[in-house]
Amino acid sequence: MPSPLPPRPSSPPLNHPNPPVFDASLLKHELNIPPQFIWPDHEKPSLHEPPPLLVPPIDLGAFLSGDPLSVSTATRLVDEACKKHGFFLVINHGVSEELINEAHKNMDLFFDMPLKEKQRAQRKVGDYHGYASSFTGRYSSKLPWKETLSFRYCDDGGSSNVVEEYLVNTMGEDFKQFGQKSFSKSF
Repeated sequence: MPSPLPPRPSSPPLNHPNPPVFDASLLKHELNIPPQFIWPDHEKPSLHEPPPLLVPPIDLGAFLSGDPLSVSTATRLVDEACKKHGFFLVINHGVSEELINEAHKNMDLFFDMPLKEKQRAQRKVGDYHGYASSFTGRYSSKLPWKETLSFRYCDDGGSSNVVEEYLVNTMGEDFKQFGQKSFSKSF
């Protein structure tokens, strides 16, 4: 089986034009974790049970109600969650379960594609949208075991097809339906 990563010199420049990438389709068959993805012991999770992660639910429905107390509470909770965890759980957002399930299904289809196909949507240097693997430019020593597909959002009426257009322009016409189904503004 081919190696999922190129050989790595002892002190690799992570800003190299062809940095190592996370290729889930190949790495899932590997018996050994490539060294680029092994983090030092002091940065690994502890063997002790971690404390429960208390992620506050942000009630978007209450926030959008216009009630000053609800808006203030939601704003405070978002601020606290971002400072403490970097994320939060949004409830009462109005996005249908059907649309969420369709998006998950299409994300699975995308991430199950061969790396070469996913890289057609590769994030360009300086951009904040597209496909990314390992975030090699953001880490100084070890790489995270992940890949992402990010899109920009624009709330003006003329940009409701921004994801569809991005996918068609980077991946081809075959991905038009993927953009329409997964990221339409039909919620």
